[in-house]
Amino acid sequence: MIDTTINTPQVRRDQWGRYKVLPPAGSKPEGYTRATTIAKTLDDGSGLIGWGKRMVALGLSGRPDLVALVGATDDTDKKELDKICERAAEAGGATIRRDLGTALHAMLENSWTIDGYTAPAPYTADVAAVHQALKNAGLTVLENMTERMIVNDHYKIAGTFDLILTDGNTNYISDIKTGSSLMGALAFSIQLAIYAGADNLYTQGAAADGSDDIREPMPQLDDTRGVIIHVQPASGKCDLHWIDLDQGLEALEVAIDVRGIRKAKVLSRVEPSDPLVFAQVDNIFPGTVTVQYVTEEWRDWVRPRIAAIIAAGGAADMVREWPPDVPTLKEEKPITEGEGDAIEEKVCFVEKMFGIPFPEPAPGVDYAPERLPEPVQRVTIDEGRDIPDRWVIELNNRANMLTPVGREWLIAILGLADVAKLPIRMSGAGGRATDRRLLICNSIVEMADHADDQLARAIITQATGTHTGGHDLGTLFGQLDFTESQNVQRVAAAVNTGILTATWHDDHVTLAGNFSVNTETQKNK
Repeated sequence: MIDTTINTPQVRRDQWGRYKVLPPAGSKPEGYTRATTIAKTLDDGSGLIGWGKRMVALGLSGRPDLVALVGATDDTDKKELDKICERAAEAGGATIRRDLGTALHAMLENSWTIDGYTAPAPYTADVAAVHQALKNAGLTVLENMTERMIVNDHYKIAGTFDLILTDGNTNYISDIKTGSSLMGALAFSIQLAIYAGADNLYTQGAAADGSDDIREPMPQLDDTRGVIIHVQPASGKCDLHWIDLDQGLEALEVAIDVRGIRKAKVLSRVEPSDPLVFAQVDNIFPGTVTVQYVTEEWRDWVRPRIAAIIAAGGAADMVREWPPDVPTLKEEKPITEGEGDAIEEKVCFVEKMFGIPFPEPAPGVDYAPERLPEPVQRVTIDEGRDIPDRWVIELNNRANMLTPVGREWLIAILGLADVAKLPIRMSGAGGRATDRRLLICNSIVEMADHADDQLARAIITQATGTHTGGHDLGTLFGQLDFTESQNVQRVAAAVNTGILTATWHDDHVTLAGNFSVNTETQKNK
């Protein structure tokens, strides 16, 4: 199951649930992997998988309606069966302890930050037991050090620790655990080692670009051991445990290595080399090795056009249409030729809105009608943002590293999409370098080392919740909307990293593993 948390206005996250952090020398926020995600890398998931099966069994035993639904559902309808299993697990009590633990965390936080706070029964005794255990150990909560976000810039990890304790001389990172046991202590050790070794305390500001974010120095902490506070909801008991952070730091290095190894491409078919296929790949995802920037002559050519738009009352329209993440001319920052093309397209569009005559061609460019913005279509797919050239270049480089068979498979899919007149390509006729198309092309590259049509169909089915029969792969990829494209890339990555296991049958492939994607908004085809 992907480690995700519901976003709140106070926490900025990306589409994978990662904290968005502005790196020390960065120009825009990046997704930092959650500390808990890293900490669980080395976990043996067999215990959790077995527990999940038991919860489903217990839920079904008391819910004859769910048993009837299973019997009435087609055994190939994985989406519906998964929903029934989730309902059965919840009926069996799978979410009760988690929800109680979340509530008890909030009560303890309130007890340390709100004067006179009293937890509701039957949890009053739990809160009192935690306070008494800390008092007996000579420990108190360090002021303003509960539920604080931290960042590790070297590994690009972020997280939120529960609290920092002090004995008056030494400060200790601490975490509250509410489970029935302390199984998985190695993950706790990694998690607290990340917190104790963080570069900064980090507070996200209101600005989406991270300009209001605040970094503060970390308090001086004992980096050899931390404290686990173990209290079960409604038990009235609390135990304190020292946890070894030296071991956690060593395990952290292993976890980072494992995550890198999981991305390795270790399987390919034995096929004769095909130099013709290799020669074609340079034009699959067009881009250049070096980035070219617009000239001063180009800037002098564009400035009067923008001035004419402003004079015609189109200033607000120009601001609204300006390409995302592209510098303005006033900023005097470098602008790539690709960004310049995007600016010119938007300027042309606004000029057309206000009936402003188009100027002479750009310096050194033969003006062609196809450079004008295409007419707005009645039915369009949400493409997301226009992406920078360097992302296309990176994708090009990855495509060049594929096996000959993988490249041939990739080229065939793009050709089928062209025949179906569906937008996948990022250049050429109908091409556009956008978030959606980058996601789709990334997914195809992820699958290309397998070069297996049945596996690709299984991945698309898992990601979208729809059957793929009757369509070729070019059509299936071309029909994906923005959200579906995100889900397909996530499932493809899950297969390649081993989170999902593929099993080949006579005429189809099935995927198994503790992994889910949100397909509530997906449409049936």
